[in-house]
Amino acid sequence: MPPERLALILVAVIVAAAVTVWLAHFAASALSVPPAATALVPVIVMALVLVRLLRGRTSGK
Repeated sequence: MPPERLALILVAVIVAAAVTVWLAHFAASALSVPPAATALVPVIVMALVLVRLLRGRTSGK
């Protein structure tokens, strides 16, 4: 992969993550969500990825 393409992908991912965090900040403050609830989001996402990974390895695909 050319370095320019890799750099473009990295910049796009970083910008998308920043926009997501920015929007989540505004949504959490508007809905008055406790900080502990927002900390659970990455934990839930990692658990879902782990479950899908384990199901994919055991299903024989």
